[in-house]
Amino acid sequence: MKKNIFIYILLIFSAVSCFKKAPEIFAVQKNDYAVGFSLEKKNDQWDIVSAGEKISFPVDFEVKRCIITGTSASAYIDALGKFNTIVGVCSPNYFYNPKIPEGIKNQSIEDVGNNTFLNFEKILALKPDLIIAMHNASYEKILNQLSKTGIKVVYIEEYNELHPLGKTEYLKLFGILFHETQKADSLYNSVKNNYLSLKEKTNNMQKKPTVFTGIMYGDSWYMAGGKSFISTLFSDAGADYLWTHLPETGTVSLSFEEVFSRAKTADYWIGASNFNSKKEMFNSNSHYQWFDACKNDRVYAMNGRENEQKANDYYEAGTIYADKSLADVIKILYPNLLPDYHLTYLRKLE
Repeated sequence: MKKNIFIYILLIFSAVSCFKKAPEIFAVQKNDYAVGFSLEKKNDQWDIVSAGEKISFPVDFEVKRCIITGTSASAYIDALGKFNTIVGVCSPNYFYNPKIPEGIKNQSIEDVGNNTFLNFEKILALKPDLIIAMHNASYEKILNQLSKTGIKVVYIEEYNELHPLGKTEYLKLFGILFHETQKADSLYNSVKNNYLSLKEKTNNMQKKPTVFTGIMYGDSWYMAGGKSFISTLFSDAGADYLWTHLPETGTVSLSFEEVFSRAKTADYWIGASNFNSKKEMFNSNSHYQWFDACKNDRVYAMNGRENEQKANDYYEAGTIYADKSLADVIKILYPNLLPDYHLTYLRKLE
């Protein structure tokens, strides 16, 4: 009898076990370069961590209407063929993509704010599924209120990445959001492979040209740190960046004297803001002409693709096409390596 009772209990336990919830299935996507976001698929949802914020989406979540607060997001969305989902932007004059002012003009896109203000009522009236934003103290309260209405808010800050291809890799995040993973992966791999192929061309250069970047703002010269993406870009292009020894990942505030003492005889000045000419540059600060790079006509500004409103494509499409940014620097330093290439984002100052 005791034996029968034991078997009976065992059968009940087995039956109950069969009805236990199936184990959760995880799929983590590993990034090659990007450190600012992560993607994890768990059963029927995506868990996204981006710019320090976590948010979850059902796998069948569809973005039909989105609002973006920064310019770079438009480039990723447009590259994936989903530009028509954009119904609102902040500061439309900052966008290089001509589709933005066209949308403002034909009222398919609304101006919903600027760097210090978001129009809560206008955004709510547009009924967006998604808002893509950057951290901004002026936005936080409004974005929190909008989030409570059911609108998904994703923070994306690709500009903090330390490798040029890290920025490109955000295509994967946008691919998940807009159900265009195949197109996103294809474009990412194309840019990555081209970038790495270009990098190989400069690997065996014996003498590397010296390079510096930036300009004065007030009393300070903000120089890119040695661990920044700019430093990586210069290194991959075969340059000897004069501040590669600095441990900072962002910019470093230096005096003019500190920069001049180190860069006076540098071969190239690459990234001299968006000046249109050396005359304009010297009018800004007459001391710039003391650098050998100026005397030898080797100064390049980052306005190769700039419109009448001074909106710059380097900060839009340039975030995706790291290979073109690298090709620009290689073309300047070693023109014979890319004889048929023409500069895209950089422009020589005359």
